[in-house]
Amino acid sequence: MRLPEPLRRLRSLLATIVGGGLRLLHPLSIRAGRFFHECRARAQLRGKVAPGVQFIGPIRVEGEGNIHIGAGTRIGRGVVLETYDGARIDIGQHVTINDGVTICAYHGITLGDATMVGEYASIRDANHGTDAGTWIRDQAHRGAPIEIGRDCWVARGAIVLRGVRMEDGAVAAANSVVNKSVAANVIVGGVPARAIGHRGAGPAA
Repeated sequence: MRLPEPLRRLRSLLATIVGGGLRLLHPLSIRAGRFFHECRARAQLRGKVAPGVQFIGPIRVEGEGNIHIGAGTRIGRGVVLETYDGARIDIGQHVTINDGVTICAYHGITLGDATMVGEYASIRDANHGTDAGTWIRDQAHRGAPIEIGRDCWVARGAIVLRGVRMEDGAVAAANSVVNKSVAANVIVGGVPARAIGHRGAGPAA
């Protein structure tokens, strides 16, 4: 049943008043929420977390929690950080890790200062063994450390695999699969990723 016109106007006025109040409280609620998420994250992490790290939403830490995070880094919602077998994840200063990223280390993963990782990217330094005659689930992981330098960009949905070294300034395009090392300032894309450009030099031939 449709409300009479006076009641509709009253409801609209009340919604405007309440909305205005919520707008005034919004900055405080954001700060309170981030403080809560930081407390939860620090309870899960066993490495050093520098002052000024922002946790935009809840994260999940699996394994040993051996994760070190530099000052000024921003970590988005739903990020998963995993360390096993004594491995360590080192995240530099002023790094941006966006929503839904997974970083999993069995050997060691480093992200240099000012690097950015796009939504739902995956950085994993190990994979299951695939020898015939044994269940894949029962085989040991095989891997090698990953090193991502300073000022790199791992774009949305990209995958960085074991043993890869992305030198300073390298870029992995969206949805690429990076299984080989990338030289400084080179842009790679595709499956598997190959050079498609160079920062400041236009597209590759």
